[in-house]
Amino acid sequence: SPLTPIWVCTFANSQFGENFGPTLEESPFFRAISVAEGTVLVVDREAGSLTRIWCGLELHFTDKLQKDLQVYTLSGRIGSQLV
Repeated sequence: SPLTPIWVCTFANSQFGENFGPTLEESPFFRAISVAEGTVLVVDREAGSLTRIWCGLELHFTDKLQKDLQVYTLSGRIGSQLV
């Protein structure tokens, strides 16, 4: 829905000098995923996002918290009729 709020990690956190909390569970990544309905992962042809440690951490939290995960490529959503 166009009214569904989204949190984009790249735009939400300064990647330099940010205080992410004393534990991973107190990080903004965990807090955002814990209140979200799910996680959306957008991958390019090389799946470069999967080489980033924070993306891996977000996927881990998504799985740990049993949240919905949707993966998109340039062709569309994985599991749709198009991909």
